[in-house]
Amino acid sequence: MDWFRDLADLSAGAWTALAAWLAVVVGIAALVYAWRQYQRAKEQTAELMQPNVAMFMEPSASDWHLVELVVKNFGKTPAYGIRFEFVNPPTVGKYESAYDGGYVDIAQLNLPAEIPYLAPTQEWRIVWDSALDRKELGEGIASRFHGAVTYYDEPTSSNKGKKARKQLQSSAVLDWATLHPVERMELLTTHDLARQEKQKLELLRNLLTYYHYATSESREEVLRVEINRVRAAADELRERYRAEYHHEPADNPVHAPVHPSVLAPVNNVLHDLAFDEAHTTIINNGRHRRDLG
Repeated sequence: MDWFRDLADLSAGAWTALAAWLAVVVGIAALVYAWRQYQRAKEQTAELMQPNVAMFMEPSASDWHLVELVVKNFGKTPAYGIRFEFVNPPTVGKYESAYDGGYVDIAQLNLPAEIPYLAPTQEWRIVWDSALDRKELGEGIASRFHGAVTYYDEPTSSNKGKKARKQLQSSAVLDWATLHPVERMELLTTHDLARQEKQKLELLRNLLTYYHYATSESREEVLRVEINRVRAAADELRERYRAEYHHEPADNPVHAPVHPSVLAPVNNVLHDLAFDEAHTTIINNGRHRRDLG
């Protein structure tokens, strides 16, 4: 315990000097720590402020089975000189020059040599291929492609006083198997059928409501007006249907075509009204239904 005894024998001046040196050491350590934290925050800020370009594939918004190749800048600063690099370049079938028997040539997707500029949130896209056509080709065409996009955080400049621009790279794996075209097609088909059936039920409900209130009327002139109105609407629907599906001229061809299933509720209502008219007689200015039993 000699070192402890030596410390006890130190004078007040020695203790003051020792405390000063400890303060200097602590201050230097604090400065080093603060400097390293500053450098780390600076690097993180630089990473957040640099461009971030990604390449991916997604179905087209206009037609789900058309798949587009998309290059988008998710960063907060512009990207310059974007170029593509692929281990195995993306391929597409040359459907316009198909051979007899359904055989088609396989060619590389026509990509630009360079995209000069992408602003923050700006994207570049190109239609790649149809999922339905690609499914028919099966194993005759590759479905997985490894690639990357390289880009710069600064434009090309001849100013030597400016810092050198930094090259960045983002890798990507483009895989057609991840899109599940068959499952998506079945889902959309089921959804469309359900929506159509819902619309048909809504049309039928409105027609039945109209029929309920129309048949509660006892005045002949009012009923005749309603009969003529429904008959005119049915005739217009028939004309539109013939013009679309039978290529016959319609009286009013500017309207959209109507499927026969849509005409069925109207025809049923017309049939009921015609049945009422055929089995009703005028007795003493009042309507009475005949007893058909």
